[in-house]
Amino acid sequence: MKLFAQKLFHPDLDFRVKLHNVMAIGGMIAGFTMGIVNAVNDGGMFNFIAGSCVAALAFALLLFSTISGRYKVSYLITIISIFFVYFPILFFQMGGYHGGMISFFLFAVLYTAFMLEGKLAKIVIAIELVYFTGLCIYAFLYPESVTFFPTEKGFLISNLTDMIFVGVALSTILVIHLGMYNKQQRKLDEQNAVLVKANRAKTDFLANTSHEMRMPLTVISVNVQTVMGILEDMGDTVKDPDTMGLLADAQSEIMRLARMVGSMLTLTTISETTEKIKADFSALCKSAADMLLLVLQKRGNKLETEIGDNLTVFGDTDLLSQTIINLIQNAHTHTENDTIRLRAVRDGAAITVSVSDNGTGISPELLPRVFERGVSDSDGTGVGLFLCKSVVESHGGKIWIESNKGVTVYITLPVYEGQYGGDRI
Repeated sequence: MKLFAQKLFHPDLDFRVKLHNVMAIGGMIAGFTMGIVNAVNDGGMFNFIAGSCVAALAFALLLFSTISGRYKVSYLITIISIFFVYFPILFFQMGGYHGGMISFFLFAVLYTAFMLEGKLAKIVIAIELVYFTGLCIYAFLYPESVTFFPTEKGFLISNLTDMIFVGVALSTILVIHLGMYNKQQRKLDEQNAVLVKANRAKTDFLANTSHEMRMPLTVISVNVQTVMGILEDMGDTVKDPDTMGLLADAQSEIMRLARMVGSMLTLTTISETTEKIKADFSALCKSAADMLLLVLQKRGNKLETEIGDNLTVFGDTDLLSQTIINLIQNAHTHTENDTIRLRAVRDGAAITVSVSDNGTGISPELLPRVFERGVSDSDGTGVGLFLCKSVVESHGGKIWIESNKGVTVYITLPVYEGQYGGDRI
């Protein structure tokens, strides 16, 4: 019996399988018990034989499903043979809707909801409800089809017996279900705690590593530039073109690595709980545009702005400013001797921002993946747009990109209208 119980209720079994096994065992007990009760309660030998057949069927389905593993077939056989055949027979043999079989109809619907899933469950439940309703209406229209107990005592015993069996069955289902749910919830809580700890360790590692790398990179960059300056001052007799090329390449890679380190620091900042405040987004955009004017001039680019007044958001000003700067710098990288346009206007309950250029554009193959981490169409780090997407979405906004003649990146951010209950969180 112990080995049998372990096989029927093994912890690795699905909830529906365990529930099926419980109800199969309950069906064996209930079949015999109700057959005896109904026979004693003037129900005749038919009810005893029917109850015994149900008990035998429950035992057969238990063996079939345990050996073959075809539990869904067993569920459907149970629903068809017990709910659509045996229950209606008992309904008409035990006083119709005056008896206790109405509670068994309710049990049938709930059992189906637990055991089946998806579209099949909805279809079968709908059929059951229509079928059971039709039985009650038929019993009302044709009372001669119903066998009534000769005394009120018979109805009382029938109703009490049915109520007890259905109550025990439904409470068993719920106890098992809630027990498994609580067990799974505890396991999920433990796993979440481990994941939070691991994520914190990863974030701390990235933040510390990025922070520690900034100083050596700065020193190396300064030294390389110093060497290049010394060679320039020595004149053509000493300056070697190959050496200058190697130093220039080294400086380029150092700057790329420095940008990557900066992006890593920003990403770790996003992953942490940052302080958000009510911020003047108009001033933020204008400040970012002013900051990049000299940079843009190096490639002959100019920046046109259309920034609405009194644009207010609720967010981290440093991250939002970095996002606008990244988008303008991206446009600058792919544009030369042309105009880059920055537009920020209010559109209902949102602020719409666009950064557009007439540059080289993005290839159609790359366009669907531009916001993925590590994806770049140049010698960039492939982190910039990924970072922008992370910042925008962390502020409840959306970002998308269009590439036709040039590129336009769009951002929407929710307007702050006091909906967060204060100026800080």
